[in-house]
Amino acid sequence: MIRGTVLNSLSAIGATKEAKFYADLFAAQDAEKFALIVIDPRCLKNPLLEAFISNLKILSDLKLSPVLLVGALDDNRTSIKFQSQRLANDLEHASVRTAKLNTASYQLLPEVRQKARRGKITILEMTEPQGKMNLKRLVTELGPNKVIFLQPSGGLSVGGKRLSFVNVDNLDKKIDLSEISLGQRQFIDLVKYLAEDKLNEAAYIIASPLNLLAELFTTKGSGTMIRRGIKINKTSKLSSLNKSKLKVSIEEAFNKQINPDFFDKKILKAYLEDDYRGGAIFTVLSGYPYLSKFWVTNAARGEGIARDIWEEICVDTESFFWRSRMNNPFNDWYMKACDGMQVIGNVRVFWKGLYAVEVREAITAAAKAPEDFKETHKYQIR
Repeated sequence: MIRGTVLNSLSAIGATKEAKFYADLFAAQDAEKFALIVIDPRCLKNPLLEAFISNLKILSDLKLSPVLLVGALDDNRTSIKFQSQRLANDLEHASVRTAKLNTASYQLLPEVRQKARRGKITILEMTEPQGKMNLKRLVTELGPNKVIFLQPSGGLSVGGKRLSFVNVDNLDKKIDLSEISLGQRQFIDLVKYLAEDKLNEAAYIIASPLNLLAELFTTKGSGTMIRRGIKINKTSKLSSLNKSKLKVSIEEAFNKQINPDFFDKKILKAYLEDDYRGGAIFTVLSGYPYLSKFWVTNAARGEGIARDIWEEICVDTESFFWRSRMNNPFNDWYMKACDGMQVIGNVRVFWKGLYAVEVREAITAAAKAPEDFKETHKYQIR
């Protein structure tokens, strides 16, 4: 009952359906891997502290146990101890079960895992940031899905505009570095350092206590995600891919069973994220490149994978077209990415780079293109 009430309360951030999906996803994982929240000391003062406590109470009621880290962004040992104790007291007062440990403690990680799996939110004091258990080692060995840097700013910005996503591998190609403050650049450099370990697959996010729930329970988020670029594999033959992994990836993303003969079709080219968490498949219709499938698995949404694949597509393909169901939640994204769109029956046909004389043929071809999924499921994404 408490869980249902809490999930319904998340409608305030427009996330009722997404919240249930992510709450179930997080609950199915090891408790300690849910999230590591690295706290800026400025967030432990009201009114940000009150918002943070309220959000942690909601997470606790959902039986989610983030690990809180105090001290990684502060070098005042006395202040760190005071802040962590105050946070523990305020959480206990809010009826949130907690445990407090020092990162220099013997058998730290087994203790953290044990506390999290018992439903306790662990507060870690890092009084020795350069010690054996530094931030990088903690992230690598704890293996959180998300590392959230809690900041009053709520994210990085350039010219007063928030950056929803930053790829540290091509930062200088996307942003005028002279417009980034020293503090912002330090955060980017820190994430680049933390993410250089290939065993560490965490998503790095800057968020405010005021938008923490939106960051956790919506694909859009409201802070800034910082990460390295993903590896995208290209091929002109589906037979060169792992058919089983490809099938699972597509069907999980579209929530439909794909026709078996789909993988026997001749394609123009395909793009696959290295771990099959997203991809794009092109065929040819009426002589033009047709984006037959473009997807990201549910668990990977919000990580910027679609953006990376799309940018790769646009570099390789000057003109193409695609279609989408009217109820596809991705249509707003498509509208911003396309050069034009036409509604035909229950689908929208989009195009990019086509000449006016080519558009009519593309629309007709897209409207008549056969369905690749079995009609046994209720929902279709694209």
